[in-house]
Amino acid sequence: MSDVTDSNLRRTRRESVEEDIHSRIGTKLKSYYDDVLSQPVPDRFTELLRRLDEQADSAEGKR
Repeated sequence: MSDVTDSNLRRTRRESVEEDIHSRIGTKLKSYYDDVLSQPVPDRFTELLRRLDEQADSAEGKR
């Protein structure tokens, strides 16, 4: 019976550590991507998106 309890205790501790690790990874990733999202979009990307939108609109008009 002691083995079952020890096994359960080890499993519970391992799960707790894994949850803590996942939480920390999630926090770091969120922080990183929040920084990325706050940066301005480069003009060349904005221009590329504008041209792609124009091409898509033109292609829809031809259908």
